[in-house]
Amino acid sequence: GAPAEVETGPAEEALPVDALIGNVAAARRLVEWLELTFQRPELLTRLGGTARLGVLLTGPEGVGKATLVRSAAAAVGARCVELVAPAAAALEPASAAARVREVLAAARPVDGTPVVLLVNDVHALLPAATPPPLATLVLDELRAATAPGGPALVATTSEPEGVDPRLRAPDLVDRELTASLPDGRTRRELLERLLADVPRAGDVDLAAVAERTPGFVVADLTAVRREAAIQAALRGDDGDGDTGGEETGPRVRQQDLLGAVGSVRPISLSDSGTLGSGGITLDDVGDMTEVKQALTEAVLWPLRYPDSFARLGVAAPRGVLLYGPPGGGKTFLLRALAGTGNLNVFAVKGAELLDKYVGESERAVRELFRRAADAAPSLLFLDEVDALAPRRGGFTDSGVADRVVAALLTELDGATPLREVVVVGATNRPELVDPALLRPGRLERLVFVPPPDAEAREDILRASGRNIPLADDVDLPALAADLEGYSAADCTAVLREAALTAMRESLEAVEVTAAHLRAARAAVG
Repeated sequence: GAPAEVETGPAEEALPVDALIGNVAAARRLVEWLELTFQRPELLTRLGGTARLGVLLTGPEGVGKATLVRSAAAAVGARCVELVAPAAAALEPASAAARVREVLAAARPVDGTPVVLLVNDVHALLPAATPPPLATLVLDELRAATAPGGPALVATTSEPEGVDPRLRAPDLVDRELTASLPDGRTRRELLERLLADVPRAGDVDLAAVAERTPGFVVADLTAVRREAAIQAALRGDDGDGDTGGEETGPRVRQQDLLGAVGSVRPISLSDSGTLGSGGITLDDVGDMTEVKQALTEAVLWPLRYPDSFARLGVAAPRGVLLYGPPGGGKTFLLRALAGTGNLNVFAVKGAELLDKYVGESERAVRELFRRAADAAPSLLFLDEVDALAPRRGGFTDSGVADRVVAALLTELDGATPLREVVVVGATNRPELVDPALLRPGRLERLVFVPPPDAEAREDILRASGRNIPLADDVDLPALAADLEGYSAADCTAVLREAALTAMRESLEAVEVTAAHLRAARAAVG
């Protein structure tokens, strides 16, 4: 069979615990547990416990869970033996079982040296949904191998809800630790560490880069460093006189880092529908003063000024419902909001979460909120929320919609409070949304997005036609005044149709004229 995925490197290769930026507290707690288990087993026995340790280490993918375990093992002088669960799960059942046994044999303590058995991404080998027959065998093997006197077991996962609940049995994994997502200050410290040996220009502001990277983990920031290095190398020696000493040649500049941030997709967003801001902010949204103010207060203030809410003794708004006619710019507003607040935005269409199998829709809702929490500060955008959370009791779909509404209500104000996650729903049929979703504490702010007035239509036409060569006879203010009742999408469609009309006349056309716009208005109207 294939060789086992076993790592038994010397302890000195691991990072010191105090060097684990952002995860020092979790690593120290694990070190305390390991020391107690390995060095004072008789104390545990005398106090009624058992001299064995099983820990489930959770946290977003790429946050450094395996690094944390290796550092903790090195701190107590233990050997670290690793089983890469996805690699084992990809094999045929017989080969996978042999792989597990081979790793467990390598994890037996020898010459009194303690051992930490690290199972990476345990959800791949022990899934919660329809666990394979192999899972029972793996659980029995782990239980036998990690009995008192055996190795300490640390299993890591980025999907705690996707792990077979049998793993959490008292005689297997009875403790849980969390490797947290780095906040702004932690991201800055990580960037300082990652770029310590990188030649940098004088304009580099790592605090600004850290602010632009919400939801980024260590692996993401490493990718940012790599991409910035590529951009700096391609640019070559740009002749910047600030050499910072004797070193000359290309150096990483602020524009390289910000460009790299824009091109790197965070791991926490890799498997979900996301909505990019496209670089736009609320300042780019014409008119809609009241709407922009309401969104700023309900979405940005809770994330920017949590201390003010705490000082006044009030809870920040949990969510907002945007409603208005189709094509009014609700999604555009959300993109601008994300760009203004440097937020990660998770965009979900109403019907995407519905599944005919019992329990799957509710699990999808829980997973969506968990991913949003992992990528905080984040904005959860529920588009077409009337399809996702219709009034309960009026459907014959085996109760799927009713259970999804119940799951949404639980996530919005359940036992586990949302932190740095704001939920925004959008609909053009607010009367179809379940009333329980709209009470205070849930989607409590209802914001009407009105059709644009003449001034707003002119701003929309100018923004949409920025790259369209308009002839001198085109009068955008007059056109905007003539498009009474048109939505933002309609205004954009008029310009697009006018360009197509010019192409129909001649594929060599170089500009769009007033005649083309009149023909387009007739076609779109």
